[in-house]
Amino acid sequence: MGDTLTCDDCGHEIESADDLEEHEVPEVEVESDGSFNLWGSNDLYLCKECRKPLGVSRRSDKRGE
Repeated sequence: MGDTLTCDDCGHEIESADDLEEHEVPEVEVESDGSFNLWGSNDLYLCKECRKPLGVSRRSDKRGE
């Protein structure tokens, strides 16, 4: 069985993906001059009860390799 996670804001216990809300968000890299680059997208996971961000999906491909 997998790990469990408890939301710090509302106390909801997350036991599976059914307890999360998933949204696709762009991956952004900010440059020193204030400009930015978009590198694709990741999935952002929120608590289904209070919508606090809890994590992002892991990228399988790495930039620059």
